[in-house]
Amino acid sequence: MRIISNLFYFSLSLLFFILNFASYAYAIGSVDWVLLKENNDGKEWLDKGSIKHLPNGEISVLTKFFKKPNNTDDDGELSLYVMRINCDEKKFKDTSINGIPQFNSNWQTSNNDELIEVVIENSCSEFVN
Repeated sequence: MRIISNLFYFSLSLLFFILNFASYAYAIGSVDWVLLKENNDGKEWLDKGSIKHLPNGEISVLTKFFKKPNNTDDDGELSLYVMRINCDEKKFKDTSINGIPQFNSNWQTSNNDELIEVVIENSCSEFVN
């Protein structure tokens, strides 16, 4: 019985070791990051391959935002957003920030944020084309 137990744990350990070095990136698919705009606040990218049609004429997109540092000691901050966009109303809501679901997010306008406006504009134009 002890031999079977040892063999089981050895096999499990070997399987874990092999899977630890397996490449999962191929299953996810490639991203098509396009730098949309850079300003004093930071840089905004759009993954054009992530644009998906949703019910009610909405789309879902993956974006990446680099917030420029406020001082020279800071490295800045990179964040990933999954946004839901209503192209007709030019409104958006973040459904995920850095992989954390945002269940209670509300629809909002860009509020004259040119980085958000360029995401909405480019995403909706890609969806129409």
